[in-house]
Amino acid sequence: MSKKKYSIAEFFSGCGGTSRGFTKSGRFNVVFGNDVKSEALRTFEFNHRLDDTPPLTINKDIRLLDIDDIHNSLKDRGIAAGELDCMIGGPPCQGFSQLRRSEQLNKGKIVKFSGYSQLAHDPRNDLVLRYLEVAEALKPKFLVIENVPQMLNHGFDGRLGKLSETVINILERDLGYNVEVAILNCADYGVPQLRERAVFIASSIGPASLPTKTHTSPQNEILIAQGLKPWVTVEQAIADLPPPSTNGIDSLGGKSINIYRGRKNDYTQLMRSQSTFPHNHITRHYKQSVLDTIKEMQPGQTWDAESERMQKKYQEIIKNHSLSLNITSEEAMQQLIEMKIINPVFFKRYYWSAYSRLAWNAPALTITANANFLGSGRFSHPSEQRGITMREAARLQSFDDDFRFVTSMDEIPNGTRIGVGMDMIGEAVPPLLSKAIALHLADQLDAQN
Repeated sequence: MSKKKYSIAEFFSGCGGTSRGFTKSGRFNVVFGNDVKSEALRTFEFNHRLDDTPPLTINKDIRLLDIDDIHNSLKDRGIAAGELDCMIGGPPCQGFSQLRRSEQLNKGKIVKFSGYSQLAHDPRNDLVLRYLEVAEALKPKFLVIENVPQMLNHGFDGRLGKLSETVINILERDLGYNVEVAILNCADYGVPQLRERAVFIASSIGPASLPTKTHTSPQNEILIAQGLKPWVTVEQAIADLPPPSTNGIDSLGGKSINIYRGRKNDYTQLMRSQSTFPHNHITRHYKQSVLDTIKEMQPGQTWDAESERMQKKYQEIIKNHSLSLNITSEEAMQQLIEMKIINPVFFKRYYWSAYSRLAWNAPALTITANANFLGSGRFSHPSEQRGITMREAARLQSFDDDFRFVTSMDEIPNGTRIGVGMDMIGEAVPPLLSKAIALHLADQLDAQN
């Protein structure tokens, strides 16, 4: 007997990582989506197009959304006022908007509540405030907020941490929710990535709580003995993907699944969700100088460690060259650089994970929106001379292979604009984390029915 499915509306949806996890749980239907980025929202729509009832979407800044328009969209999906089961979103808590509060009042029909003034006087909190205002209007049974861990320490009204305290106070005092907040490591929920997110769960139907971990560090022998699984590694996540297309054309998408490599493991079994090879397995073209740098990097090592190792190696070469030609060390170094025997980049200081390679035997570090720029973090393939592809980044975020990233607004879905795709992927909530949240909330909704 199939279990009841509940309703969910997603704001700041991006491409729909959170709602993907909710639908993959088998317990929720997505009825509404909203985001300001056109390609991201088109990706959201594309991947929900085969749902029981595809969600309605509005491509507009949440602060300019008319509450009546949201109510009408939900009504079209059979959700009357106060009947929405869950509302999810990750409102950024840093100001970058050119909008003025007066414009929002005129166009968005702001819904005020008693705690309004606590956030309204600081324009950096417009998005957080508006999300809470929409929540008051929709009155969902559950409200989920996810954000970077730094949100919990975000300064407001002259004190660090005041913003999250104010949000909790508004949820509890003004909106009548029970609230639980924690920083969750995505790796603890089966995501092959050491990515931490601050998660607020607010409940109007009982105590609020967070999902139980399913995975842990392989070094944590006590929890492993208690039945938790070890973290999923990069090798388990992406080693079955063949060399990618590098010509800017998505040439592998739609081909036979026979081009997958190696045997399936539990994670790839979960990821291989379609009958053909997935789209978006493409990587960008990198300058030779970038390739010359990453070819020297060892998997899992920091830039500091690798530059120190390379400097020691080079110092010996410089010394021998200086002695053999009876020239100064400076002259020897310059000659060796010109001869391309020494790469001078290793004498520079960079961010600690810049140009570093993923390690096969561990989860990835956080995959960000800048994952196509190798100098921005640990985004180089563990063994090949390239950056990771969109599909590899998606796997590391726990998007299954059936999820397709649409990176243009062309009539025919196109997924070759790597910068746009990586932006979507890096900003998304990993679906396996949201799936764990969804199953946890569904159990509580079941108990109320």
